[in-house]
Amino acid sequence: MKPQRPQPVAPSVEVVDVTPARVRRPLDLVRLVGLLLAALLLTGLGLVASDTSRGVNDDLVRLLAEAPPVLVRALRTLAAFGALVVPIAFMVRELVRAQTRRLIEALVTGMIAIAVVEVADRLIDAFASEALHEALIRPGAAASVRPLDTYLAALLAFVTVVGVSQDPRWRGLLVATTGLYVISVFTATKVSLLSLMLSLVIGAVVGVAVRYLAGSLNRRPDGRQIAAALAERGIALRRLERTAPDGEEHRSYLGTDCEGRQLQVHVLDRDLIASGAVYNLYRLIRIRAEIAPSPALSLERVAEHRSLLAMAAAATGVAMPRLVAGVRCGPDAIALVYDRVTGSPLTEPTDRQLDQLWTGVLTLHRSRITHRGLRAANLLVEPDGRVLLPIPRDGTPFATDLRINLDRVELLVSTAALVGVPRAVRSARGTLTDSELAAIVAVLQPIALTPQTREAIRNNPGLIEAVREEIEGQTRQPAPDPARVERVRPRTIISVVAVLVAGYLIVGQLGSVDLLTVLTSARWEWLPLVLAASAGTYLGAALALTGYVGERLSFLRTVLVQLAASFAGFVTPPAVGGLAVNLRYLRKAGLRTANAATSVGMAQVVNGASHVVLLIAFAAATGVSTRHSVPIPGWAFFALGTLGVAVSVALAVPATRRWLLARLLPPLAEALPRLLNLLTRPAKLAEGLLGALLLNGCYIAALWFSVHAFGGGAALAQVAVVYLAGSAIGAAAPTPGGLGAVEVALSTGLAAAGMASAAAISAVLLFRLATFWLPVPAGWLAMQWLQRREAL
Repeated sequence: MKPQRPQPVAPSVEVVDVTPARVRRPLDLVRLVGLLLAALLLTGLGLVASDTSRGVNDDLVRLLAEAPPVLVRALRTLAAFGALVVPIAFMVRELVRAQTRRLIEALVTGMIAIAVVEVADRLIDAFASEALHEALIRPGAAASVRPLDTYLAALLAFVTVVGVSQDPRWRGLLVATTGLYVISVFTATKVSLLSLMLSLVIGAVVGVAVRYLAGSLNRRPDGRQIAAALAERGIALRRLERTAPDGEEHRSYLGTDCEGRQLQVHVLDRDLIASGAVYNLYRLIRIRAEIAPSPALSLERVAEHRSLLAMAAAATGVAMPRLVAGVRCGPDAIALVYDRVTGSPLTEPTDRQLDQLWTGVLTLHRSRITHRGLRAANLLVEPDGRVLLPIPRDGTPFATDLRINLDRVELLVSTAALVGVPRAVRSARGTLTDSELAAIVAVLQPIALTPQTREAIRNNPGLIEAVREEIEGQTRQPAPDPARVERVRPRTIISVVAVLVAGYLIVGQLGSVDLLTVLTSARWEWLPLVLAASAGTYLGAALALTGYVGERLSFLRTVLVQLAASFAGFVTPPAVGGLAVNLRYLRKAGLRTANAATSVGMAQVVNGASHVVLLIAFAAATGVSTRHSVPIPGWAFFALGTLGVAVSVALAVPATRRWLLARLLPPLAEALPRLLNLLTRPAKLAEGLLGALLLNGCYIAALWFSVHAFGGGAALAQVAVVYLAGSAIGAAAPTPGGLGAVEVALSTGLAAAGMASAAAISAVLLFRLATFWLPVPAGWLAMQWLQRREAL
């Protein structure tokens, strides 16, 4: 929409504003999400708590049966009269108020709600479970009774669009009419209370969705009303101009008073306060409340918080825009007026300006005030070269050490993107002590940073690691343990769900096995060999790691680290715990983070390559064998082809190719010098290769011994193919140690190789007991021992 022509509010004031007739309110989106969750919750209750729903209905029926029949008939008459008159009354109201368009939208929305309920009824009749159907319709209902109530849904959708929240009398009339109708329908038909509640929620969902998509009438105060409110407060303006488009949580204006002083005016609207509330709620669930404050849905609370923060920051004397006044502009808007400073973005700061920046931020932190807006795009420099902090909005005046460190991380990452990592860290060291700077490393985690800073990190791959390395290099301080910033990780949720699915699959397999008969016929003399092969895997893993580390490491301690990694892999998602333990061990041993990551990465790459080579070799061996060969399912070729096509397409698209190169090339560039150094030491390379072969060989031997313990006659090559393929599937599974996926894959493979199903399942369980479950307590003891000796 084009800006309107300047319109004078008074003879000496002109306003340049953009006032759209209709706006989308973020709060409607929040309501829509909440209503959808409520609909899912009610549906879930109908599925899993049908007995409870039936009991509530029976109790309500007995309660209403105690009412006098005359009262019940009177209520039904009033309900029928209200159901007819109230919608007509709302229509007349809209016509009297000349809101013809809104009336038409409300009528159309009501018809949409009717269509949605009709479709839902048909879907429930056709596909819903018997439990849900019984939860919506009470026993003995006539065939004409539908699961959902069309009138209730249409009424709620209609009034949601026309609006009743601003008028208590109309709201009370609606509540009374709806309550009478619910009681009347419940007593006259056999629908359940759950059905009526779900109908109301569906109607509200349709109404809110239409209102959000079509937009609501713009009732926000315009520039003229804002200027008038400021004038009543004693801030007389001669010009007020809109400076920022919609889409933020506030509207921004540039004001000029009668003395020529310029002011920044931030207008907080009640319907804009909820902007980003869904994302903030997600952050609150995922991240600790200390880092992600709860979403603020109150206009007054947000205005008070920003005012307090601005006044507390001004009391420290730090250079930033000063809060002049807070003015209410009607019932649903508050204007915060700040001094406007003339400055340009801080794009090429000098060392003196960086020192000013850190000094100002440290002054805030000494008063326990955080800013949480110290991004490069927000930093300004005045014509005289003085650095200004932006208006504080998201900080806190009562900050904990964790929040203060997050503020410092934000500033350090922002300045590093501007002037480079070494210079940014040197500047921070000029103000912070080495211990304070080292403490930043604990919260140097992208998930804890603001969205804008995370975007800057994505545009500068390797920035976080470079900052961490530079801090460690300049301070010579031991890196602290990472701070716990997350409540719940998505991969943890996925792992829990996957474990439940895996348990279901394993129990399903065990249900078809007579374990007592199988166990009594087992040849337990193979058990020591299984355990010995399991122990050999840790020797191989230790060699596979030390082979790619040029520095001298204790071999016994490295073996214990691999044992500790087995415990970490049990309590964390796959391919995470073990890598983290090895990386931390190498860093504790004196390696820089980049070198440690390179060594661990090279060990993983070589292990993966040897895994593929062994799989191909043993598969070829089973192909020429005269005994049972392991069949390769057709879906495996399809999956391999799909993966190849996906990789080819990704490399063919320039944007995807640049994204991949931006993330792969920097780590490779860092790792290349160390790799070339290791290539000059053939003995170390041979040690790493031997470790990778020993690791896979011992796992294969453990499975082969387990097969023989239960009378299996599969050849070693066949068992090797089964293990290598099954472990690859387990590595891709989102469960700790591939739990569930490995068991299913190995038992299926052994059965395909000619082994009896019961014996195959038992052999796999023995193999997993020796290689996965038994090492867990030993790994915990090893981890405790290593931590006490500062090796982890």
